[in-house]
Amino acid sequence: MKRQLCQGMRRIVVGDDNPLRRYVDRLESALTASFVIAFLVAAPLLALVSVRAVGAGAAREQQTEQAWRQVRAVTTQSAAAGIIGLDGEWDTAWVTARWTAPDGGRVSGMLPVELNARAGQHLMIWVTPTGDPTHARLTTAEVIDREAITAISVPAGLALLLLLSSWAIRVVANRRRMTAWTKAWENIGPRWSSFR
Repeated sequence: MKRQLCQGMRRIVVGDDNPLRRYVDRLESALTASFVIAFLVAAPLLALVSVRAVGAGAAREQQTEQAWRQVRAVTTQSAAAGIIGLDGEWDTAWVTARWTAPDGGRVSGMLPVELNARAGQHLMIWVTPTGDPTHARLTTAEVIDREAITAISVPAGLALLLLLSSWAIRVVANRRRMTAWTKAWENIGPRWSSFR
């Protein structure tokens, strides 16, 4: 069984003793087999390294976000008076609002609200220690989502790269074959027609 497996792998990589198999055919087979082996070895390693890098980046981000606080903001204008379509968001109006920073300072600025928001409405926002508005803290579920997407996309990207490389090798090999066949026909063609 082991010997048959080794012979099968040898035929895939090196090729058989077929005299019609050219060097370019054997080379193309060997490169294709090496791409498959490279994917099987590199994909899990790249996925693991990428997931760890994303996890470490998320941990740093969560560490930074520990200083963020949620505060109550009061809108000073209605959504109808705000700016709609800012940053390409057509379902959101940007209105002026006031809030208190974690250090006690009064801050005012633009906040996104729903299109039915009224002036004087209270809403909870996340702010940095200086009172600048920011997005919500990164959750554990979002970190897991990032890691899962990375674990899928990195091997998929590697597979795409190897497929494109294999395709390019196939194109070059086919050109070489066509050139060799043309030269062979130029030699054989005149003799072939003389047999008629």
